Amino acid sequence: MVSARSFFSRMNQYRNEKWLTDDQLLKGTEEFFRLNKYSNIEYNRVLDNGRQTFSSPIVAFKMKGEEKVEEMETIVAIFRSKMNHYDHSFFGFLESLLFDIIDNYENTNLMVVTDSLSYMPIIKNEELNVTIENIMKDGLYVLFLNHRFAYALFDQFENFTKSILVED
Repeated sequence: MVSARSFFSRMNQYRNEKWLTDDQLLKGTEEFFRLNKYSNIEYNRVLDNGRQTFSSPIVAFKMKGEEKVEEMETIVAIFRSKMNHYDHSFFGFLESLLFDIIDNYENTNLMVVTDSLSYMPIIKNEELNVTIENIMKDGLYVLFLNHRFAYALFDQFENFTKSILVED
């Protein structure tokens, strides 16, 4: 186990403050899905069952459940490389999209994918911190990626500051 701050310090080691591009986020997210045994990865999938139409750059599916009762779990990704200040329009859109997905897609979660450099601003900026915490309480996942495609996935805001299990 390592503290979250130490984990992110290691993730961001040798970074020159260059934030990841959307193409790099896409590649890292694809790698994350493959390493975590998600299948049927789709690109630029249009979600139009709700109030708004949205095109996700990457969506992946995974079977979950017991032997006879299997369900498909879906994760829909949205990219925001640089989160270092509160952006009212983005977070309003994110919250609206999250509720649209929860209301209209069964066993589907929204995941915002961001650069691991966003970790410290999210933790330190109170307005950003509270906003992310509130949206995560409603079901948002946050995936942090770095330039080497190491990752940290969070489904609860409380885990942002807890120790992280690091496998060899």
